[in-house]
Amino acid sequence: MKKQTDWMTKTVVAHRGLHDNKTLPENSLGAFENAINHGFGIEFDVWRTKDGELVVHHDPKLKRTCLIEGKITDIDTSKLEEYKLMNTEYSIPTFSRVLDLVAGRVNLVIEIKPTKAVELTCSQVWEELKHYKGNYCIESFDPRVVRWWAKNHPEVILGQLCDYYALHKLMVRAYKQHKYVDFLAVSIKNLPSAYYKKLKRLNPDLIIITWTVRTPEQLTLALENADNIIFETNAKVDGYIDQPTAEYKNLKPFKRHCDVTNNK
Repeated sequence: MKKQTDWMTKTVVAHRGLHDNKTLPENSLGAFENAINHGFGIEFDVWRTKDGELVVHHDPKLKRTCLIEGKITDIDTSKLEEYKLMNTEYSIPTFSRVLDLVAGRVNLVIEIKPTKAVELTCSQVWEELKHYKGNYCIESFDPRVVRWWAKNHPEVILGQLCDYYALHKLMVRAYKQHKYVDFLAVSIKNLPSAYYKKLKRLNPDLIIITWTVRTPEQLTLALENADNIIFETNAKVDGYIDQPTAEYKNLKPFKRHCDVTNNK
């Protein structure tokens, strides 16, 4: 049965939530609620800690976000409330708490971070998601994670994160041999790309999502080469995201986002 992937190109996606890294830090419940209030999808990152909890955080280390030494995989989750994000009231959230907050209100792009414990981590993510009522997809830089989901839960919408040339080449080979994925999540720095165009010719249903769009110039490049974007908001792109000009309204996915918003 063909997967229903139409929703993946209807609304743009806020990278680590709609944050400013001041009062609303990335990957915080506040940033996720802010994205929901704007009607944007949410991309976030999942790690498994040493004591077996799934938590949402981007970096492998805590220094940048929490100003303390240590790795996210080594934290004691009983002390999560002590790890304040960027000197705000927000702490590192658990995966289950994020799912409870979103509760199907917007689309989710869930990145599973590279891990030595692929089976354990992926199985645990599935246990959290199997009763979730809402649109979501799984992505990872780690091909082992992608293969696990393709093998064990082929019904889940699945993507390969791509950045460097080696991963591009790997993904072309993997797709031609196994057709694991429904989408590629590619760095804006790698666009335009002959590899991605080749894959689109092989399978017109393959979705190309690009990250992370931060400037109007990147936005123009993305709209010419991808089916949707993962963006970070700032003074340079705010106006384009919330109030697209007539020029951008006619370009995907912003026209779709505007149509969906206006029809609410």
